[in-house]
Amino acid sequence: MRLTVLMSTYNGEKYLRNQLDSILAQQLPEGMELKVVVRDDGSTDSTLAILEEYTKNNNDKVSYYIGENLKPARSFWHLVHNCEQSDYYSYSDQDDVWFPDKLSRAINAIERIRGGEDRPILYSSNVMVADAELNPIAPMRSEKPYTDLAHVLIYNVSTGCTNVFNDAARKEFVNYDMDKNLVIMHDRISDLITALFGTIIYDFDSSMYYRQHGDNVCGEQSLGRFKSFFKRVMRFLGPSNSIRSERCKMLLNLYGSRLNEEQKRLLYAVGYYKTDRKARKILLKDKAFSKGKKADFLFRWTVRFKKI
Repeated sequence: MRLTVLMSTYNGEKYLRNQLDSILAQQLPEGMELKVVVRDDGSTDSTLAILEEYTKNNNDKVSYYIGENLKPARSFWHLVHNCEQSDYYSYSDQDDVWFPDKLSRAINAIERIRGGEDRPILYSSNVMVADAELNPIAPMRSEKPYTDLAHVLIYNVSTGCTNVFNDAARKEFVNYDMDKNLVIMHDRISDLITALFGTIIYDFDSSMYYRQHGDNVCGEQSLGRFKSFFKRVMRFLGPSNSIRSERCKMLLNLYGSRLNEEQKRLLYAVGYYKTDRKARKILLKDKAFSKGKKADFLFRWTVRFKKI
C-alpha cells in the first residue's frame, strides 16, 4: 500500500526542512510505502535547493517538480490531477510540523468506517496552533464541527493541511476542473465533493503543530471564544460570502444528475436563498441547518435580516 503526501511550496526555505523531517519520520502501518510529491509554485529563495537535497538523500521517497505561479488552490489541484495513483493521499503545507502518528491515525480512522466499500472518505483533524518557534498556543477548534452536507455547504469544516483521503475520493476530485469552474481552495472543494459522494471524518484531537508566522500564505490565529465568534460574524457579513451561493449553484449544475432529491434541495437552498423565498424558508426553518450551535443561530440571523 502507498500513501502520497502532496505539498505545494512557495518561498518556504525557513521552515521547509522541519516539515519534511516530520513527514519522513511518520510512524506508518506495517507495509505502507510513503511518497512525498512537491510542486514548487515559482519560488525565488532556496526552496528548490532544499527540495533537491531531500530528493537525493531520501531513497526516492521525495520528488518535486517546478511550475508557474498558480497560487495555492490551483497548485494543489495540479498535484491532485497529476500524481501517481496511491491508496491514500494527504495535503501538506510547507511550514507546519506533524505529530509522528498523524498519518497512521488518519488511515486507521478511514479503514474503520470504510468496511471494504470503495467510497470517497476524507479525514480531517484539529490542530495545535503554535507560534513561529512551535510554542503551543491552543487548539484551533474548541468544539467538534458537524460534517453533514448542510453544514459543509455553509462552513469550513476541515483544515486542508490535516486532510487525508482515499483513492475513491481522489477519483471524484479529478472530475472537477478549476479551469472551467470556480477556483475554490483545494481543501474546500475536497470537502464539498466528499460531502456529496462520500463521508468526512473529523478527529477532535490535534494531529500537528499549525505554525503561525508573518509569512503564512494561509493561516488562522487561535482566538478566545468571544473573538472567535466575532471573527465568524465578520466572515458571514464580509464581501466574500457571495461565493457560498455561487459554489452551490455550480455544484447543482455540474453534479445534479448524480444527486438525490435531498442533496439537490440543500444545494438549492444555499444557492438561491438570496433571490428565492422558498430557498430562504428552507435555510430558516429546516432542521438540517439548525442543530443548536451558536454558528447556526448566527447564520440564520444573518439570512433573516438579509445581512448576507
